[in-house]
Amino acid sequence: MALELKSAEVRARLTTLLCVFACAVGAAVVLLLLLQRTSPASQWIDAGYFALGLAAAAAVAMFARLLASGRPEPRALGAPAVYRGLALATDTVSAAFFLGVTGAVFTWGHDGLAFALGLGAGILLLQLLVAPVLPRMGAGSVPELFALRYGRAPRLLAALVVVVSMAILLVAQLLAAGLVGARLLGLEFAYAVAVAGAALIACFVLRGMAGTAWVRAILFVPMLLAFLAPAVQLSGEWYGLPVPQIAYANALWQIQGLEETLLEQDLADPAVLKPMLTPFLSLNPLNFLGLVLGLAVGTASLPNVLSRHLMVQPVRAARWSAVWGLFFAALLLTAAPALAAYAKLAVLKLVADHTDLAALPAWIFTYGKLGLVEICGRAATDAAAVTAACAEVPDASGVLRLQDLTLQPDMIALAAPEITGLGHAMFGLLAAAALAAALVTSDGPLLAIAAAFGWDARAARGGAAARFAPYAIAVAAVVGAGFAAATRPAGIVTVATWAFTLAACGLFPALVAGLWWRRASAPAAVVAMGAGLGVCLFYLVGTRYFAVSFFETWQSLSSAGPTARETFAELKQAWAAAEPGAAKDAAWAVLDAHAQGIANWWGIKNLATALLALPVGIVAMVAVSLVVPRRLAAETAS
Repeated sequence: MALELKSAEVRARLTTLLCVFACAVGAAVVLLLLLQRTSPASQWIDAGYFALGLAAAAAVAMFARLLASGRPEPRALGAPAVYRGLALATDTVSAAFFLGVTGAVFTWGHDGLAFALGLGAGILLLQLLVAPVLPRMGAGSVPELFALRYGRAPRLLAALVVVVSMAILLVAQLLAAGLVGARLLGLEFAYAVAVAGAALIACFVLRGMAGTAWVRAILFVPMLLAFLAPAVQLSGEWYGLPVPQIAYANALWQIQGLEETLLEQDLADPAVLKPMLTPFLSLNPLNFLGLVLGLAVGTASLPNVLSRHLMVQPVRAARWSAVWGLFFAALLLTAAPALAAYAKLAVLKLVADHTDLAALPAWIFTYGKLGLVEICGRAATDAAAVTAACAEVPDASGVLRLQDLTLQPDMIALAAPEITGLGHAMFGLLAAAALAAALVTSDGPLLAIAAAFGWDARAARGGAAARFAPYAIAVAAVVGAGFAAATRPAGIVTVATWAFTLAACGLFPALVAGLWWRRASAPAAVVAMGAGLGVCLFYLVGTRYFAVSFFETWQSLSSAGPTARETFAELKQAWAAAEPGAAKDAAWAVLDAHAQGIANWWGIKNLATALLALPVGIVAMVAVSLVVPRRLAAETAS
């Protein structure tokens, strides 16, 4: 009876918070729309949308603190599974994939669906393999789980995996927040990242260490609405069917026809154009499978998801939370291809209409100033810059061609309302939702990092030093991630995928074996985590940042053909012969870019690193457990 009363109290509080949150957001949106009609200064309106995103994130943080009442969330007291499913979907999709999946489908077409499939499969894997057993372990974090199941040494290695993977995920979140801030505030990207980092720290402090995780369920609703609104409006206006998951099939057929038309009119280069419906042009089947595998297993191993959503619930509630999480995540992820198709169709129509370079739409220059749009190899900052750049291209004409236009995938979801000609309000709401998602879902990685150092919500109830330490760790993590994000190491979705892959290869074999296999031993867990994390880090870092050396060392395992190898040799000779300074730097950039395409083992891209590192971890876990079983390992340790 007491539990029922507590659950009823939770539902009543959540209903009140939802009403307050909805009314506040609705009032802010109405105010911004009125100001947009009366004020010509769009930069102030954009700043208002930025403030709306900050306010939404701060409200979620405050609600989480109020509901927690300064105490860690009890296992028996919590929201219904549907609310926890909403929160789980929010953390799984996060801002990184909220913005990234649409850009991946826009750029890679069919192959970009691997991101959506991986996330969905991961939540399903979470429900089948992890949720039925994990809550019974009584742990509050992933390192604590490894300590209870295996001992101290595996706990330290698990903490290392958590810190590395969550720090990289934090970089992806700051990349997303920085992109939104740069667009709305008109700042340089590095300054926008700094502003986002400061806002993130403020929200983390406001939330506190003991804030309830499921309160972020109230954020997924505006995220979903902001994402669906432009897709639904375009589906209704263009095809008379306001169901984007179905209606965008018409857009795909139009895209296919326009691609053929552009080729016939020499407005597209066959070597550059990748038909959107043709599979395995950017990823071969092996890499497609590897990307899906890495994201799926990474989702099922993600420390911030496990500790905040499954460890604090009864088993039945944990399983149903995963089911609801899959349902809500699928609603958003299935809309991403539709939004990508509509943006792609609008861009192809722009090219097919023989648009003059002097009459390009304003959104090209808006994002060109952010370094996200290039025409004829240069940033499209204004019409004069575009005209000058294309004048240097030998075969360029006075009209826009597809091969001359480069759009960064990160911008597609954010810019889709502007690309497709929707009202500015659609863009503003989408940007505000993305910013709020980035700030709110970043507290999961921060809490996981703090817990890895032994400072979780329970430890924070100690003295002044214990209360201060988690916040100091969070500030250090945000500062470090901010510096990394300011350099734009890669695209948002790429960095997020690295984080998921590291969590998968470092944690999954030992995690699942510890939950389901009694023979699994501590030495096996140490070897499996060390081998999986080591191979994964070596391959990711080597193929990305040391591609030239990696190819030279491992070229016997590379899938590069004779022509690619000859090109590499020629480029290296050109770099060696170049004069020191700008010429040598430019030659190295060309050599490194070519090397990144051929630095691999058996053709496996770094996004599909799970194909290499995950089997290593699994084999190590099984083999060492069979040789040194749990009982023998315990006797040896004693």
